[in-house]
Amino acid sequence: MNDLPSVQALGGAIATSGMFGCDKPEQGVIIALQCIAENKAPLEMAKNYHLVKGKLTKRADSMLADFKRSGGKIKWGDIKNREIQSGTFTDPDGNVYDVSYSIDDAKAAGVYNSKADSPWQKTPAAMMRARLVSETLRAIAPEIVTGVYTPEEAAQFDDVQPAQSKPEPKPAQSEPVQAQPVIEAETVEDTKKDLYHLQHLQHLIFDAKAEEQVNKYFESKGAIDQLIEQTWRDLPDAKLQHLFDNWESFKSAVLTK
Repeated sequence: MNDLPSVQALGGAIATSGMFGCDKPEQGVIIALQCIAENKAPLEMAKNYHLVKGKLTKRADSMLADFKRSGGKIKWGDIKNREIQSGTFTDPDGNVYDVSYSIDDAKAAGVYNSKADSPWQKTPAAMMRARLVSETLRAIAPEIVTGVYTPEEAAQFDDVQPAQSKPEPKPAQSEPVQAQPVIEAETVEDTKKDLYHLQHLQHLIFDAKAEEQVNKYFESKGAIDQLIEQTWRDLPDAKLQHLFDNWESFKSAVLTK
């Protein structure tokens, strides 16, 4: 998938699906190029990244997973506390950091939202943990979050124009573009199909008002871990496909109990 038409086709499919928060083909192309650069399928990338205000952001649970894979450890306090979240982070070198993030911290930072339908009202503990993870890792493990923000942080960005900027001179001749790694065993048509299934599955779960039930079910099966903010969207592609294909059976067996 190194040729431009294929990249554009994949980018168009991503934008049409609405994945990553894309709503323009050119945004989809950026995601497609990132998929190629990391040699990952779009559904795999969607578990880690999201596009907010034109910026590629990294989810807090993905940051935490990378931290743990690098040898770091985290021990949470009361994960149900709706006023403050605290934890003990231990980096790979054995340094220990006791940190916390409160509702007051969120208000002081200007990220707290008092609207009834806001995640800050529905799941304040999860929102505080996300901020705690991103701020802590930015300080103690910058290699994990360098140049990347969480979706919550990026949502606060204002479109600020520089006071004075000088146009950079155009190069006399453009540099040749080097070939990118090929995404193996994946075609544009397969990707379009996968994106459609995920998008349709999201609609099915939303219409059934079953987000919490579905998450609890897969957590009980050991498929996801909500302590690190995982949801049913983090299921392997095969499980997502199975859930999509058998949604009515799943709804009857699990959601009507």
